[in-house]
Amino acid sequence: MIPIETVLHFIRCYRQLEQLPLEDGFAELACVSTDPDEASEQQLRKHFRAHWYSKERAFGRFYLNLPHYRQLYLLHHWEIVHYEDATYLWECQRDGRYALVGPPPLLVRQLHELVLYFENHGISLQPSLDVTLPSVPQNFALRFGNTANWGDYLLSLPESEAEAVISQLLNRDSRA
Repeated sequence: MIPIETVLHFIRCYRQLEQLPLEDGFAELACVSTDPDEASEQQLRKHFRAHWYSKERAFGRFYLNLPHYRQLYLLHHWEIVHYEDATYLWECQRDGRYALVGPPPLLVRQLHELVLYFENHGISLQPSLDVTLPSVPQNFALRFGNTANWGDYLLSLPESEAEAVISQLLNRDSRA
């Protein structure tokens, strides 16, 4: 399991990104469009700019549509690194098929599953069978499932409660 502090850092980073003006947010996301071929990189930047704009700063919908190796580029940009990352990226560069079918490193897999959970579950006292929350926002609109609401919710909890909730989320059976 990845450290809780890493998850909190990830949440702080993406919430900051979601709150930036669109152009500034896209500048932050430029790290996902790196490519050795300059023409390809320009095409990727155009694609990701359109993709970011179409998602209207909804980080979860953008992030979940990135291939795992590009998610890893963004995590590295935010200085979120795991020892398995280098091997995974090397395999992806060595054989492009690995990027499609190879297992992502633990860091990428757990953060991807966490964002997927945020996008698919609203904030309630028991959003799923294996997760129980200590409290919920009073404002019903802040209970809808998305990265913004979950991020703000988790960052608003006292540290010990936030850690307990994140621990439940990371330890849950994603197949349930």
